[in-house]
Amino acid sequence: MAAAARSSRSVKLLLDVHHSPQAARRLGELGHDVAAAADDPALAGLDDEELLRAATRDRRTVVTENARDFDRIVRDWSALGEHHNGVIFTSPRRFHRGSKAYPANLVRALAALLDDAPAGTRDWVHWLD
Repeated sequence: MAAAARSSRSVKLLLDVHHSPQAARRLGELGHDVAAAADDPALAGLDDEELLRAATRDRRTVVTENARDFDRIVRDWSALGEHHNGVIFTSPRRFHRGSKAYPANLVRALAALLDDAPAGTRDWVHWLD
């Protein structure tokens, strides 16, 4: 019951396709609402802007290492008055998928962020360090 209560208050995440679905499952075990685009063929095939639109419709924050494209999209949306539920940028150097530390290091960092995340905030952008 405590996990369900925390999940209803916390930020919901959508991991971009380059992040491990295993990270989503581990975060789910900790009581967080996290989906992985790589687990959903409908999401996995979307371009970046459509992925952000899908996440926004589901009130999810996108977690991505694609800062170049998502930063541009977020800026474009801001100029047009469009809103999103947030983007969390990750570094491929810190969260290197080929390292033994991954995805546990990503899970730890996201779990710590989610414990203090601004639930219900629109248009937030965060660099995960």
